[in-house]
Amino acid sequence: MNRLRSLATLTVLLFSVWACSSTKPPTPAAVQGNKVINTLKDLSTLYGKKSPSFMNLIAPGYPGRKEFSAAVESVFSRYDTVQFTVQYTRMYIAIEEKGMTKVTFNWDSSWETKGGSIQKNSGRATFVFEPKEGTLLSIDGKNPFIPQAVEAPKP
Repeated sequence: MNRLRSLATLTVLLFSVWACSSTKPPTPAAVQGNKVINTLKDLSTLYGKKSPSFMNLIAPGYPGRKEFSAAVESVFSRYDTVQFTVQYTRMYIAIEEKGMTKVTFNWDSSWETKGGSIQKNSGRATFVFEPKEGTLLSIDGKNPFIPQAVEAPKP
């Protein structure tokens, strides 16, 4: 009985090792999804560091890219601290087979001046990424990188 139990345990162990050791290459959708998430992380990091290379992650075909670049430069010079945070736990990624990748998520941004004045904003946006380079092609919703005036509630 012990011999049979040992043989069964060894067989299960060998099959487990074999199953875990087989490596399948990731699907193109998984690769694209990882690329987009990495770009979002890089956007957040570079924005927080107020790095000029932030604009390298914005696609050349971004509508109004020149104005966007000028606005970001203005934000970097005006505010001492800037922050862009993505809420990754509530994210939807749509990867078109031969098209763009769309990522919808909630975000939080804050901007603080040297004098201590803080402005915060948050929202939900859809970022559209170029599939090959993984650069940001457009933003549907409020732009989280540019401070926007908060509207007062209407009576």
